[in-house]
Amino acid sequence: MKTLLWTAGLAALMAMAAPSLLAQWPDYPTRDVPRTLDGEPDLEAPAPRTHWGTVDLSGIWENRRRRPQGAGDGPEPDAPPQPPPPPPDGIPNATFFDIGANIDGGAPYTEWGAAVRDERMADNMKDNPDANCLPMGHMQFHLHPQPRRIVQTEDLMVMIYEGNAGIREIFLDGRPSPDNDPQPWWYGYSTGRWEGDTLVVTTTHFRDEGWLDVNGSPLTDGGVITERFTRTNYGSMEIVVTIEDPMAYTEPFTVKVNHQIMLDTALIEFVCIENEKSTQYFDPD
Repeated sequence: MKTLLWTAGLAALMAMAAPSLLAQWPDYPTRDVPRTLDGEPDLEAPAPRTHWGTVDLSGIWENRRRRPQGAGDGPEPDAPPQPPPPPPDGIPNATFFDIGANIDGGAPYTEWGAAVRDERMADNMKDNPDANCLPMGHMQFHLHPQPRRIVQTEDLMVMIYEGNAGIREIFLDGRPSPDNDPQPWWYGYSTGRWEGDTLVVTTTHFRDEGWLDVNGSPLTDGGVITERFTRTNYGSMEIVVTIEDPMAYTEPFTVKVNHQIMLDTALIEFVCIENEKSTQYFDPD
């Protein structure tokens, strides 16, 4: 019964997590969108640039494939064409439920890491932060069906996630990662630098017992996540993520997430705990 209730609760969360299908605010046109000769948005146009010279990552973005793995066959009716799978020697795509699903042999868990994941799955993933209205980890945010807005300045990038109203700060002003034993953060401490047209973000100082995916792949307070944000054209952004955590994984591993721009829209206010009643149906025994 608990498994059924948990599955139903997760399905309800997924049903709520499709804001592009709902109408809350009136459409308002996105500024400075490149257009084709027939007036349609030219998503293949070059990525925009800031006045200080870097690629501009600003905008509202969504996971290219919003439908969670296992939610049904075929693309969503309004989904754009999906990218082909990576070549055998390419970077595997991360998946919502299992971060290592597209990695040959799966994610390289240590014995401890595999045991933590198995225990979380056996417990019906009931402690997943997303299901408890708590801040999600980076990979769950990247793969979440709800969108996110990037606000970019010369010295700071802010990522505002509709899911659970998450906010990340990424410092671009040259500061180092802290070395004074600071209090760990749900989102860690993120610093970024530009390598050509790719923003490389390194995040450390996570809280312990983090979740990388819905199934519970762990991230400890010793983990380091490196994200490489590349806006390949006006409409597409690729995020290549390398995860290092010697406690949970025998070696670093890398996965990729593809995002697409969302035009003429806005984020929806999402207060996860508001009118939340699902926990009353869970029997801790």
